[in-house]
Amino acid sequence: MTTLHTVSFQKTVLATLIGLCLSQSVFALQELSDDGLSETTGEGIALLPQDTYMIFRGAGANEATPLAGTDGIAGNADDRLNDTGYIRYIPVGPLTSEASTAGAGKADLFLYGLAVSKSDNNTNTRIASTAANASIKSWGTASNPWLLKASTAYNVPDFYVSGTNGGTSKSSVTYLSVEAPLYNENIAALTSDTGLDAYKLKLGLWADAFVRDPSKIEGDANQFCLNGCTRNTSSVNTTQIPRENRLRLQAIWNNFSVNGSNLQLFQTLGGVGLSGDTGINNGMSKFYNNTLGASGILRFNSGDAANVKATYNAGVSSRTYNTDRNATAGSAGWSSTDVWNTYANTSILGGDNGSAGGCNAGGVQFGSVACQFRYRDRAVKDTVSGASWTAPDPNGSNVLRLSTRETTNTGLLSTPALGGGNAPTFAADDGIFIYNPNINLVLGSLYQPVVFGSDGKNFSLEIARIPNKQEIYTKIYTRYAGDTGDAGVTYYGSTCNVYQCGSSTVAGYQGGSALNDYSSTALAGKKLATHSSISFGTVKSNDGGQTLVADSSVEALGIFFGTPQNRTNISGTQIFKEAQYQQRQQRVDTSYIVTDRYRLTVSNGAGGFGGGGTATRADPYGQASISCNYTWISGCSSSTDRWYNTSGNHVDWVYLTNVDASGNKIFGNDDGTYARYCTNTTTDCLTWYNGAALGTGGTGNGYPATVTNVNQIVGNSMANPGSGQRGADDCWPGESGGACNGSSGSTTTGGLYGLSRLSAVNNGGSSNTPTPTHVNNTNWTYGTRANAPWFRVAGGQAAVAYGSGLGSSTAISSDIVPTAVTGGVNPSALNNFGSAVIDGLLIQHLKITTKGL
Repeated sequence: MTTLHTVSFQKTVLATLIGLCLSQSVFALQELSDDGLSETTGEGIALLPQDTYMIFRGAGANEATPLAGTDGIAGNADDRLNDTGYIRYIPVGPLTSEASTAGAGKADLFLYGLAVSKSDNNTNTRIASTAANASIKSWGTASNPWLLKASTAYNVPDFYVSGTNGGTSKSSVTYLSVEAPLYNENIAALTSDTGLDAYKLKLGLWADAFVRDPSKIEGDANQFCLNGCTRNTSSVNTTQIPRENRLRLQAIWNNFSVNGSNLQLFQTLGGVGLSGDTGINNGMSKFYNNTLGASGILRFNSGDAANVKATYNAGVSSRTYNTDRNATAGSAGWSSTDVWNTYANTSILGGDNGSAGGCNAGGVQFGSVACQFRYRDRAVKDTVSGASWTAPDPNGSNVLRLSTRETTNTGLLSTPALGGGNAPTFAADDGIFIYNPNINLVLGSLYQPVVFGSDGKNFSLEIARIPNKQEIYTKIYTRYAGDTGDAGVTYYGSTCNVYQCGSSTVAGYQGGSALNDYSSTALAGKKLATHSSISFGTVKSNDGGQTLVADSSVEALGIFFGTPQNRTNISGTQIFKEAQYQQRQQRVDTSYIVTDRYRLTVSNGAGGFGGGGTATRADPYGQASISCNYTWISGCSSSTDRWYNTSGNHVDWVYLTNVDASGNKIFGNDDGTYARYCTNTTTDCLTWYNGAALGTGGTGNGYPATVTNVNQIVGNSMANPGSGQRGADDCWPGESGGACNGSSGSTTTGGLYGLSRLSAVNNGGSSNTPTPTHVNNTNWTYGTRANAPWFRVAGGQAAVAYGSGLGSSTAISSDIVPTAVTGGVNPSALNNFGSAVIDGLLIQHLKITTKGL
């Protein structure tokens, strides 16, 4: 079994790929059994690299053992400085007139020193110093190798679009694919012999970029001057100063994998522009028909990063409180007790707040902001000392490092890729350190290919537009939780990330490479990888891998500018102003029947010389009138107790109990109010109903029922009415006696006593606004309301929480107090820019041409 020692190519990328595939010194070829390939379809070649690594070396004689010793070839300590084999990207063709006018040059790019090996956990080396440490033991297994194969997929819809959901014409697509070994999610169970090294790869490279004047030949002394400048640096004309410079880059990535990646090449299907096709109207182009197409899933994963976190020691921390919201750190009165100041200040809410704020007992002014809200605040002090924050060492972590600051300068206008020379060395603490990058890019598919073509003048590279064709877009789009717009349609797309990349009952399936039938029947229960994800740093999934979330905890890390700066002995103090409120609002209840007692009276004085007669009083509720006879020498009077049924009209407060996720306020706490119906003489109620005596026979007829017989009144007698019988619930706060039993007061019509005041003008004004009839309902602290929730003032003015009704009242400032003690310091390193996620990325359409888009 042979091992790749070196590749000394100064050629194109294509030549490099051919060399990798054909060189006897590159891969060990191993016979694979039928069982090992039982899950594949079509014809192909299986490749299983073992004990291998790759380095781009400079020109010269072939070297048999470039990593023979710890210090290089035959004891040559400078061996790594010869890793200057390169790929060069040369600008050709003229610049556009617009670019020339803008003074732009062309990029001349050299990529050199490329090395792919097993990771040595060092962010300062491109490759390990010995062959044993650099060799990838096995890149895959006999049952999961690299594959180069030709396959055919069936039931793939073409581009023909007709009708609302598009046409249904389908065909087969034969494609050539290159597939890396499938990604194994159970990495912890692997060993070097079973493919572990493929998840601990190391990539290293250098790159130099120059800006060239395209009008100058290579080697011209002014090749790096622009706009016709010369090397006269003393010229006062700044346009004559050469823009000679070089951008140099080093990239090193430890402990990553490309497993799960694949690339497919094929001829695209047709259908655009056929008779009856509406595709052109949908933005489809005939350019898509029968051209060179490609699709691919490029997976570069550092692995699960949910627990990739800094070590945070909170040290000694405390939180104390002060009722003075303007308290400072040195103020007196700080306490560990959860103290609050509930305002009794009449100016805070622009009105009378009562002794405890918010118009407490007796507060019945429904239109007053001062009665609708209750407010409290305090100062909160956080103190931290002796805390520390330590990031994982980049060496040994899954880190991609990009750096530019070199410690040895080889000249601003030269590169060791040309003409030899020593390779650069870079400062150990410089650059961008990216922890655990996971990059999963889905580029096209058999339904939405990447198409290559030309109109004879310009070359185009385009990810096809998704047509309005159900057979296609259902294979690409995905349905997220809560989407029920077209519940009868099944979508097969899903996001490819480090946790999953498609799903299937086909063993080893990832992203579509193992499928050959794309009919809806064959896809039942399967998901296709169609969406991309990119994440850096501490990233987790809360739904089994379907979507990703960037961690925002204090331990989260991600992108560092420079090596991670650990912090020790962190201390600090921070004071917050915290404000909270409670709220209530008016409730009007008219959904019940009032059965109320009243006394109808009639009287008249003596007739005198006018003689006698009869005095009559009509019943205002439609019952029989009453009368009495008077004479010329004596008057008369008469009265009777009656009842009437009418619609109730009760008004009281309801109290804020919750604010939902959308910010909607929910009111419902109304304990302490009257019940609607009384069933005995001691119950506080709005009206009467005796369920045991409906009618003389005592048979009930349902709840609530209106009184139709005098015997339905509790006590079966009109005499000595009990509490609430006559003038039910007539007592207002502070009233007693006749006003409560209907024998006096509450005269709304001549001769009528004891009518309920539920719908009367009863607040001493002229607004006809009914007043709550139960004192407990006006009390913020009655019953369960004693533990009613308080809600945070969002910040700034009180009106932010309370609404515009506050007008120009005193400002109530409030900070957002953190859930954990912070001491006013962010313990994370100042050069830590945290974790980031771009998730569910779907490319709907992308076109790149050599002249415009």
